[in-house]
Amino acid sequence: MEHLVQFSFAVIILIIQYFVSKRGSAWLGAILPLIYIGLFVYGYVTGFFEGKSEVSVLAALFGGSVLLVSAWMKGRDAMYRQRKRELNKMKAKDL
Repeated sequence: MEHLVQFSFAVIILIIQYFVSKRGSAWLGAILPLIYIGLFVYGYVTGFFEGKSEVSVLAALFGGSVLLVSAWMKGRDAMYRQRKRELNKMKAKDL
């Protein structure tokens, strides 16, 4: 049950990341990956990950970062495609 809650939380974070990335400023989408990396650095410095394999911690850091950045990139791409469609509609109405 604990893994289901963790997975659900991760999916919710990725959905939030996608929608934040679709907004106007590109910097908003960079906040969550930076917070994620910062939390891992903080956890490593404070010894939160003691007793855990460094390889698994680095895999979680790398995998989570890749997922957050890919959600950011997909959100930005969706925003650009939407803007292009709207611009094409505006140009079609002007003709």
